[in-house]
Amino acid sequence: MPTSPPETRAPITPAHIAELLDKTPVPRLSGDDLHLWLLPFPIGHEALRQTIERLPDAGERASAARRVFAADRLRQMHARGLLRYLLGHYLARDPQGLDFITNDYGKPALSTADRLQFNVSHCQDHILIGLTLRVPVGVDLERIRPLPNWYALAAHCCSAQELNWLAGRPANDQERDFFRLWTAKEAVLKALGTGLASPPERVTISLPDTDSGFAGVAGTSSPWTLFSTCPDADHTIAAAIRTVINRRQIRCFHVAGRHLDQ
Repeated sequence: MPTSPPETRAPITPAHIAELLDKTPVPRLSGDDLHLWLLPFPIGHEALRQTIERLPDAGERASAARRVFAADRLRQMHARGLLRYLLGHYLARDPQGLDFITNDYGKPALSTADRLQFNVSHCQDHILIGLTLRVPVGVDLERIRPLPNWYALAAHCCSAQELNWLAGRPANDQERDFFRLWTAKEAVLKALGTGLASPPERVTISLPDTDSGFAGVAGTSSPWTLFSTCPDADHTIAAAIRTVINRRQIRCFHVAGRHLDQ
């Protein structure tokens, strides 16, 4: 058994994640390292599913119960359970004993003095969890899909520079590039702690030429590392932290699994 989860290029399966975290050393966060966990759901591995569905507290269960659709209720339960599961392993604490607070904009954090920072995003068939020490982190995940009104959304939330960049992209790539741009922008806003309470058009993102790499951030004074990548043809993810790190300090743990039927 390896001492830490294999990275994206050698994904593990849902059937192995519980065994991996229970029987091997937890991946170590040090300095300004960034760990990204990309996991599919619903969770198909029965023992893991039962474990994570026991972890949410009464408030989290009540929040999930307010969702209209059963799939959304399950997704929120699994997302919260997986977050507790990972945080418990990183902190060597009972995941059910973890308490959370939120800032004025609704961004959650651990209520204790633990330095561990986290952020969560999910779409229809995956959850993304980002973990750092000390420095705030923001992550976003989108499923790339047909979006007939994408340009109207872009005109509302993108800066003039971003709109010019999108207009210059090949026509077949523009919709996909809008999703890439949006995930990067939202990751920055979440790292700031304000989310969409801050006007998104005031932050300008400069994406890398390739599907995976570092992006530039303008419109906010913090030093930034903004990592953007497409783990597969159907998804784009981004992670932002308010300090400068290099690629070796970023580890991506990609748990492979079936997508939900679309």
